[in-house]
Amino acid sequence: MYLRSLVVVLAVILPVALDAANTAAPVPTAAVVNDPRVLGEKSGHNWLVKGGSFWQQHFSPLKDINAGNVARLGLTWTVDFDEPMGLTAEPIVVDGVVYLSAPRSVVYAIDASSGTILWKFDPHIRLDASIDNSSSARVNRGVAIWSGKVYVGTGDGRLIAIDAEKGSQIWEARVVDARVTGITGAPRVARGKVFIGYNGADEQIRGSIAAFDADSGREAWRFWTVPGDPAKGFENKAMEMAATTWSGPEWWKQGGGTVWDPITYDPVTGLLLFGTSKSFRGEGPQGQVTAAGAKLFSGSILAVHADTGEYAWHYQTSTPQRQTENFHIIIADLNFKGRLRHVAMTVPRNGTFYVIDAASGELISQRPLAQQGWLHAPDGAPNEHMGYPGVTVHGVEDCPGSGCFGAHSWWPMSYSPLTGLVYVPMWDRRRADDHTGSLPMLGRLLAWDPVQQSKRWSVEHAVIVNSGVLSTAGNLVFQGEGTGEFAAYSAGDGTKLWSVRTGSAIDAVPVTFKNKGQQYVLMPIGWGGMFRMFSESAMSVTPQSKYGPARLLAFKLDGHVPMPAINPTVPRVPKPPAQRASKEAIERGERLADSHSCTDCHSPRFDGAGRWVLNGGIPDLRYMPPETYREWYPIVLGGSHRAQGMLAFGEAHDVPQMTALTPQDADDILAFVIDRAWAAYNLQEQRGAP
Repeated sequence: MYLRSLVVVLAVILPVALDAANTAAPVPTAAVVNDPRVLGEKSGHNWLVKGGSFWQQHFSPLKDINAGNVARLGLTWTVDFDEPMGLTAEPIVVDGVVYLSAPRSVVYAIDASSGTILWKFDPHIRLDASIDNSSSARVNRGVAIWSGKVYVGTGDGRLIAIDAEKGSQIWEARVVDARVTGITGAPRVARGKVFIGYNGADEQIRGSIAAFDADSGREAWRFWTVPGDPAKGFENKAMEMAATTWSGPEWWKQGGGTVWDPITYDPVTGLLLFGTSKSFRGEGPQGQVTAAGAKLFSGSILAVHADTGEYAWHYQTSTPQRQTENFHIIIADLNFKGRLRHVAMTVPRNGTFYVIDAASGELISQRPLAQQGWLHAPDGAPNEHMGYPGVTVHGVEDCPGSGCFGAHSWWPMSYSPLTGLVYVPMWDRRRADDHTGSLPMLGRLLAWDPVQQSKRWSVEHAVIVNSGVLSTAGNLVFQGEGTGEFAAYSAGDGTKLWSVRTGSAIDAVPVTFKNKGQQYVLMPIGWGGMFRMFSESAMSVTPQSKYGPARLLAFKLDGHVPMPAINPTVPRVPKPPAQRASKEAIERGERLADSHSCTDCHSPRFDGAGRWVLNGGIPDLRYMPPETYREWYPIVLGGSHRAQGMLAFGEAHDVPQMTALTPQDADDILAFVIDRAWAAYNLQEQRGAP
């Protein structure tokens, strides 16, 4: 079976290091970042690591831009990227240079004062190794910097070190087999090691996190997050212990527990904290069948010793019945009833705010941010409704039916030590008395007191997918929206103090820094992220913001550069061919599109990009040109577009498991595509415009 093969393959993979890695490392002349510098960075002039510090608070001590003058904030430079997918990355800024990743794991170095591109590195990742590799390649959430090197994880499973001054490759290492999955998350670096995980829990991939020597690229250790085949033995005592929490026939084939984004190094304890994803055996869109037991360490917060990868503690946020995945982890020192506690704070997809002792894993407090009927308080009583009147949130991701996305995702929170509040990007259900006919869910920026376990304020957003959050000593909180608006709020009461329309959906992470005496705020924009693939587009964009460019915006006080014109070009839907299939065939085609990952990439109702876009993008199938209809069999069954990431579905796939499509199956899927194309075409004709 494929998971058994995966274990064998990964066990023998060794990093591919260049000969230069075996020689004495040269003294870096650019991007000089190391432990002492990160720990000593108190000015906020740089954004050296993800989150601004090892503690990943996404807070800046800068206050030149503040609540009193933020109305003067203006654009000072922009950089456009020739990418059909938008940006999701968090920029890193070191000594006047911005380092940013784009789709297909392309990395840029940009002059922080002018926006001039200093170099561009393209790892030329493959798109044709597996379904997960193809989708992972479209998204990249950032880079890490250390001792003159820029590190990026790639959509085909590699970790690459780039010379920060020259933009040339120094070494690469294999993290995961591209025939299985890829990497979308940003690496983290500390103590001379680069830490990285990968995607794949939805496809039953066995998760792990690995540490690589920052200088040579050699793998230092790997911690598997869920057990493998017991007949092959366990990698360590932690896996042996975890195996006792799984049951069912061949349970080890279910995998899960992947570490696709949340990694935080705690310099106080020397521990590496990370969150794992769920574990389930997917059987179509209407439900998931799971093994019995707690299934450790899926759906958990884990801590291992950063130097050795040795297990320290875990706290599981999932239940055997309700599996959830974990996201951004913030480290802070908080005062609970007169006692100072060193804590980790996190909000998994289930929408509960957890405060955990960072050294021991002891649960200090938990409180739902929205109503969750499945979760119960420690005394067994139903949880108190901490949300908003008339609002209902599932709070779990494996609820039946469509639209069950929990209440939170990967977008980073921000903790301000000045206000004592955590600013959480989340979503929930609309009020029961909202009869506007709009989406049943809305986005929300929530200010949460982690000590009092109470809401301070919240701001509603029109769509559920918005950007990460940045707070500053200037009493400001910055966040972008899927609508294209980028705004600054009062950190104390949530009053909107400034905003600008960017013209593009915003899914990335804002940062701030100071260069040549001036404070800047950076916001990458453009409709990006995996959410655009497996959800209906209206959840993350408006009909206008979906067509905006991939662009990096830099703001400063009294910036005078005009915002580039917002004139989205909406293409016309071509007239589709006549529909000759029966209603039953169309419905069967929709089921096949779900079971064979068509709707994992092209969105559930094929309402994705709103245009026929290639060159690394995901084309909207409603906009297919006539020649593509004629080439349907070679593309779908034969894999004629494999190099662009469209694999051959006329053959069976192991990851995820799916049978080969027959010509009749392909006909039925095409009937579903034509049905959706006619719906879009007819609506266009009724309106008289695209």
